[in-house]
Amino acid sequence: MGLGLLLITNFAFPFVALGVLLSFFFSPRRRVLGHLYAELKERFGLTAPSGIPQQALWFHCASVGEVNAMKGLISQLKSFYKKPVLVTTSTQAGKEAALKNPDITATFLAPLDFYPSCYLFIKHAQPYRLFVVEREIWPNMLWAANRQSVPFALINGRISKKSARAYCWVKPLFKKVLSPIAFAALQSKDAAKRYELLGIAPDKIFVCGNVKYDTLSDQPSKVDAVKELLSKLGWMGHPIFVLGSTHPQEETLLFRAAPDILKTGTKIIFAPRHLERKNEINHTLEQRNLHYAFLSQNNFDKNIDILCADTMGWLQSLYACATLTFVGGSIAPRGAHNLLEPAILGKTVLFGKHFYNTPDTAHALLENGGGVLVNETNFKETVLRLLADREQLDNMNQKARQTALSFKGATDKIKGVIENYEHQKQS
Repeated sequence: MGLGLLLITNFAFPFVALGVLLSFFFSPRRRVLGHLYAELKERFGLTAPSGIPQQALWFHCASVGEVNAMKGLISQLKSFYKKPVLVTTSTQAGKEAALKNPDITATFLAPLDFYPSCYLFIKHAQPYRLFVVEREIWPNMLWAANRQSVPFALINGRISKKSARAYCWVKPLFKKVLSPIAFAALQSKDAAKRYELLGIAPDKIFVCGNVKYDTLSDQPSKVDAVKELLSKLGWMGHPIFVLGSTHPQEETLLFRAAPDILKTGTKIIFAPRHLERKNEINHTLEQRNLHYAFLSQNNFDKNIDILCADTMGWLQSLYACATLTFVGGSIAPRGAHNLLEPAILGKTVLFGKHFYNTPDTAHALLENGGGVLVNETNFKETVLRLLADREQLDNMNQKARQTALSFKGATDKIKGVIENYEHQKQS
């Protein structure tokens, strides 16, 4: 039955692809088709990509986040295997990020999940191993790799409850393509249970944690620049409340609470998740009659109370200089952004109940006392209470850092699983 479902997906592919293409033509996102013609040969695997290495370690990543998270592991495995590294990505942005990594020999857009395309790409590349990163489970890619005797593994793997439930509707398909897997190095016990239900044998499953936590830095590069900025604003000596990756719903909550927070002498910095919303944010702040500025401005009025960080690359350094932090996408139902970014710097983290993207870190912060759950009702009260009790806040800051440190080490664990697999294969 699994093979039958695989055949059906391939027969349906041309029609689905055409439908997706037409939907883009009539949507605001049609600009992404600007390079479509140039990408077609690469996506369909019609010709051997120029400069493709042979017998390489092939890492397939979704986009920028996965490429960056793999940096340490790629370096270690390149040394271990003594092989070139080939990276494919699902997005142009991911490809551009991979091109910046000197450990990567070549990078290409991934072949479409159409068996002939995957088969041709693998035939051209003849990879030594395929490492699928996080949740990029493309059935035809895995089946084509298996058919051409390329061992494949899932590393830093994850799968949401919602996705697992959807995949169960075509469970025979996933069982067919996942059963030959060499191993699955997964982020959590929940992911392990879900992949086991989809057909991966229990003895091939290893819970290693999330490698992105190994990339957490407790020495951000722009701390001195932030301190200089605070001096220009006249904020040195004031408590600083930093909110990262905020969405409109969370900003509304912040602006409503801002007058009472500012009365305590606290200054506010927030970094919107989507910078293209700058005009909307500017309009909202004007209506609220708050004294604000944008980070991109070169000169600042000393009356400024709120700063909008509208420039990329500053958030971690802003967290480092914060008295208290909040991580967005958590009151707004976006699954929460990286809760450990401020925690690794020894900062108490406030966040909302929508943390389904990072349940492990959220629960650990709450249980260890380094994080506090907030909502529309208690947000202002919680901020004011913690800012007023510095002794408690200092204690919570230490617990936040200890929690963040406990999540490090996944890179070494995954490498250990890989080394053990290779030793067993040779014996």
